Amino acid sequence: MSYAMSNDLPPFRKVKRGYAASLIHQALSSPRGAALLQLVEFDDHHYRAVFNLNHFQLAEGKCLPSKSQWNTLKKRLKRRDRSIFIFRDYGQIDCKAHGKSPAAKTCLYIDFGFMPK
Repeated sequence: MSYAMSNDLPPFRKVKRGYAASLIHQALSSPRGAALLQLVEFDDHHYRAVFNLNHFQLAEGKCLPSKSQWNTLKKRLKRRDRSIFIFRDYGQIDCKAHGKSPAAKTCLYIDFGFMPK
């Protein structure tokens, strides 16, 4: 279920795509480089950031980030803009579905929008 389609939330505030891109790009940048691959804008003004798995430094033997790593990313986003709403649904996605390199089979995504002020 998409929260943006739910009547439980007010409509998302429209922000300039450049602002949303800058915010997510900064949050997904690390010493390993920039991880953002694609930013998808939806009609209800929320965004989906598709990014490289290499954004997270994975523990030995792990193939996906921990819940703690996801929570750290969410906190980083909230520090940049307090009006940001981050959807509960996040995780892995097929890179090919987003036209990304077939070398990377798994990408990650996180959906977010901006609440009215």
